[in-house]
Amino acid sequence: MAPVLHSTVSAVHVTAALLALLTGTYILATPKGTRRHRWVGWAYVSSMAVLLLTAFRIYFLFGRFGIVHWGAVGSVVALLVGVGAIGLRRVMRGWLRWHYLGMGASVLGLYAAFLVESTYRFFPVAYFWWSTIGLATIVLAGGSLLLYRHYPPRVT
Repeated sequence: MAPVLHSTVSAVHVTAALLALLTGTYILATPKGTRRHRWVGWAYVSSMAVLLLTAFRIYFLFGRFGIVHWGAVGSVVALLVGVGAIGLRRVMRGWLRWHYLGMGASVLGLYAAFLVESTYRFFPVAYFWWSTIGLATIVLAGGSLLLYRHYPPRVT
């Protein structure tokens, strides 16, 4: 089994990932729009920022910029959409839908990345695409369906 931590950057990355998993899951399971939602939401955004910054410093899996890093690029975009919608809420009519979409995609990406990071260590390389990418695709597809079913109504 491959070692989990390769450097200080890896330790910071894993710590930020665990905090993001905890806060992101908490946000999904609790009422929205409350003061606690905002505080825990900013903790999520902060931990994701650290997680993503450190992700671009870790090259152990491929030795270069790889598929996992492209997932991190997508996560940066999702996080910026979700947080940007909050910043534009006074001037953008559909801000809540964009916030929901961006933050929902961010959490889904986090869950998928958790599966990728966990499974590639336990299965032989020959099964990488099926076990790792396959499971991540199932999480993204299933989560996308849930996001769609709970999408906030259009505010006119």
